[in-house]
Amino acid sequence: MGKFNKHQGDRERYGKCEICMEYIPIEYYFSKGDAIVCYECGTEYVLTSKEPVKLTMLEVDYDPDDYYGETLFND
Repeated sequence: MGKFNKHQGDRERYGKCEICMEYIPIEYYFSKGDAIVCYECGTEYVLTSKEPVKLTMLEVDYDPDDYYGETLFND
């Protein structure tokens, strides 16, 4: 077993995308206020806190059809 590096825990932090529900890795070199993009769907976030990880979506107005390609709710 390798030695535990005190900075190793910083590399294992993740935020969660509100649109596609994928995990977004928060690297140790990111700082508060940095813009972060979800690799899966392209949603843009701002890192508002590193501990605990908090992301704020830049553009709140979105249509679920843009990501899922079909209507989620039938009227």
